[in-house]
Amino acid sequence: MNTKYFIAVFFITSLGATSIAAASAGDTYGGISLGKASPSSSIYGSAIGWKIFGGYTFSDILAVEGGYTSFAEMNAPYRINKSAFLESTGFEIAAVGKHIINSQSFLFGKVGLLAWNSKVTDPGQGSDSSTGTNIFLSIGGQYEVSDTLAVRGSWDRYTIGDGNGDANINFLTVSTVFDF
Repeated sequence: MNTKYFIAVFFITSLGATSIAAASAGDTYGGISLGKASPSSSIYGSAIGWKIFGGYTFSDILAVEGGYTSFAEMNAPYRINKSAFLESTGFEIAAVGKHIINSQSFLFGKVGLLAWNSKVTDPGQGSDSSTGTNIFLSIGGQYEVSDTLAVRGSWDRYTIGDGNGDANINFLTVSTVFDF
C-alpha cells in the first residue's frame, strides 16, 4: 500500500479520536502506530509498517496489551529480480511493565507472543507462506499530553520463523494513545 495513505490515516484517526477519548478517562486505552520495520536479513529492505492496539491498566506499573501488526511489504532491492518481497502480519498479546518517571511520563517494557503469518513472493518462483507463534520484546517511553491523549515511542523486536532461517524484525514506532 501507499505510504502516504497510511500516514494520512494515522493523523486523521489521531485527530478524530481525540474527541471520543475526551468523553471519559479510565483504565482502558487504545492506539495506532506507524514505524519503520527493518528485517535482519540483508535480502529485504525496510518498510513503513503500522499497528493498532488496545490495553487494560491493572496498576501504575502493570498492564496487558493486544493488537494487530502489519510489517508491510519489504522488497528485495539487492536481488536481480527486484519484484520479490516479504510480507508479514500478526496478532499480539503482551504484559507491559512500567517505570514511572513523573506524573506525565513513564518508560515501559513488554514481553509477549506474536501469532504471525508470513508470505514470500518471487514472481519468477512463486510464493511460500508460513505461520507460527514467537515471543517478542519491546522497550519504549510514553508522554501524557492530557488526561486522555498520549504519545509513545518504542522499539519492538519480533522473530518470524520456526527455528530454521528465522528473521528478526526491528520495528521502531511512534504512536498516538487514547485513554477511554
